[in-house]
Amino acid sequence: MTKKTMIVTGASGGMGLVCAQEALALGYDLILVDLHAQGMEQFAQENRHQAEINCYALDVTSNQAVVEFAENITQHGAIDALIHTVGVSPNMTSWQRIIDIDLIATAKFLEAVRPRLAKHAAAVCISSSSGYMVPENEAIEAILADPTAEDLFYQLEQLPGKPLENTGLAYSYAKKALRFYVANAAKAWGSETKRLVSISPGLINTDAGKKEFEASENFEQMIASIPLARLGVPDEIVHTALFLVSEKASYISGCDILVDGGMIAGMGKAV
Repeated sequence: MTKKTMIVTGASGGMGLVCAQEALALGYDLILVDLHAQGMEQFAQENRHQAEINCYALDVTSNQAVVEFAENITQHGAIDALIHTVGVSPNMTSWQRIIDIDLIATAKFLEAVRPRLAKHAAAVCISSSSGYMVPENEAIEAILADPTAEDLFYQLEQLPGKPLENTGLAYSYAKKALRFYVANAAKAWGSETKRLVSISPGLINTDAGKKEFEASENFEQMIASIPLARLGVPDEIVHTALFLVSEKASYISGCDILVDGGMIAGMGKAV
């Protein structure tokens, strides 16, 4: 039986590393991608006796680098699954970098890799439950609806009051736009018998998450709204992603899966 191959991005740490570990346990060969090579190279060296593991240091915001990556992975044959965990949060960088990494680069990476995916392959990208919390804003959402537009940042900078200079809003609207990108792209993916899904995690107990919690003024209120009354853990997101790329989820595409302990429902937000 031919082994399946999975791409995992953000594989040097956090959710990406957990994903690589769990995918390895399920028998996948791996193509690991991260800006920083050290963590994934160490993982690969420790586990190459179990599977074929190839590592690519890649800046996903570089169009040329992404195109070259998509060309290079043809040597590994058709890819069966992709889990894209690369992303930054509001307290990590500027609003422009948040839009660039969490939305623009994600969309471009998915589309660059799509031709390399096997029939019936699936891709999962990570959105956020915060995308459900921001109010509708037709002006912002109309601009972000086309993540590959060359003048996207110019259009955003013309918005009255420059609302996305608030990194929290930039993050939330980028993640909301990613959710809609998945819904809109599903038809094209489906025409190739491929699936595309997003996951919106709630409050997850990671190092990056802790920094965001500490900076949040309403963190305790958010915790109180979670029906399960606890933070999530990375494994719960990873297990969902692995299910979604599996054959068991073969009729799931074009949608977002909330993995938030019921937080959005508990806050009375429409989903």
